This record gives sequence, C-alpha cells and structure tokens, in this order.
Amino acid sequence: MLNKSEPEYVLTVVQHTYCGDCIWLKGKITDVYIASGIVRGEDSKRWRMQILSPIWERSERKKDFPRGFPDIDVPALKLEVDDHIILATQNPGLINDLLIKLKPMLVNRETNAQIRRKLEEIMRNYKDAPNQTLCTVT
Repeated sequence: MLNKSEPEYVLTVVQHTYCGDCIWLKGKITDVYIASGIVRGEDSKRWRMQILSPIWERSERKKDFPRGFPDIDVPALKLEVDDHIILATQNPGLINDLLIKLKPMLVNRETNAQIRRKLEEIMRNYKDAPNQTLCTVT
C-alpha cells in the first residue's frame, strides 16, 4: 500500500514591515500567525505561514519577491498547496478580508481543505469596498 503524505499548505504574506501605511494590515497578520499555531490535529503539521518584507526600493525588489504575482507591489498574499498556487492577490482590501476571515477558521480548528475552499470562495465573491484605507506605497 502506498503511503501518500498529506498536502503541504503555505500561506505567504508580503508587506512593508516599516510602512506606516501598512499598519492596518500588521495586526491582522499577527492574529493569523498566532492562530496558525493552534493545534488542529495532523493539519497543523501541514500548514506553514511565512511573512516577507521586501526591499523598500521598488527597483531592487524583484530579485527577492516571491513567484506567482503579476508585479512586485506590496502588500501581497498567496496560498500554495504542494507548491501549486491556489490563490494569489495584491489587492489590499481582499488581503484584509482574507486575513480577517482566516483567523476564526484556524481558531475553530477547520481542516486545511476546508480553509482552502473557504478562502477560494471569499476570493471569488470579493467586491472592493468604497473608501477603504489602503497602503499607498507600492
């Protein structure tokens, strides 16, 4: 019998650590990072989160920017399963919404597969809210 391992989930968030305009995002990233540490059974071992802070100078950013995005603007978020990009966005409002809704999914100990489906649905149904505060630094 073949022993197939469970898929590996990696959530990557790219943000300016030192950006006053991104302050609204930092708390949500922290909340999701902390919630990612909650033991959710075997899925916990297959869920990783990485937070990247790229070089401030846009002209220098490309060499270190993660793959899967159309450009090198910040913020950015993606979910990969076994190195396949499931979702990727650089829309600050959508990133905010995904992080807000991801935290309770982790806290409620949903499986990685459930989280994936819900995040995909959120992304599919997302509509930009008027007058939202967004990072102006790209």
